[in-house]
Amino acid sequence: MRRPLLVLLTALLVCVAACGSAAPGGDPSSSATAAPTPYPTPSGGLGHRPSTPVKISLLAPTNSEVVHGTTLVVKVSITGGMVTTVTTGDITPTKGHVHLYLNNQLILMSYTLSQPITVKPGLEYTMYAEFVAQDHFPFAPRDVTPTIFFTVAPA
Repeated sequence: MRRPLLVLLTALLVCVAACGSAAPGGDPSSSATAAPTPYPTPSGGLGHRPSTPVKISLLAPTNSEVVHGTTLVVKVSITGGMVTTVTTGDITPTKGHVHLYLNNQLILMSYTLSQPITVKPGLEYTMYAEFVAQDHFPFAPRDVTPTIFFTVAPA
């Protein structure tokens, strides 16, 4: 009983510390033309995760779009639920957070549907978003947008 509780508390602390900020490792601004890697899965798998009726869509940028400048406002849409600021292990299937992946790296754990990110001119990017539970772990099955590809115009 103590070990699962300790694992859950540790995971919650890591997620809370990272919320609203960029991922610490790697360079998500590097060019990415290869197909995306599989979505990350918690170490315990999705065997006992709840499901959700929520659907998430990536509104901006759009697939094959050429964007200009170094700041891009990413917009997602949620149907059937809501994004909440509460982080808890008491999961409600219609409440959660948005995780944003740029070039297959988690760059943002957001409590909003619109968020500016920094991009570099002249590079190609991949992006997808996921609606996750209030404990920042995925629902089962995962609710992930299709991967889109976009380019930032040269400066």
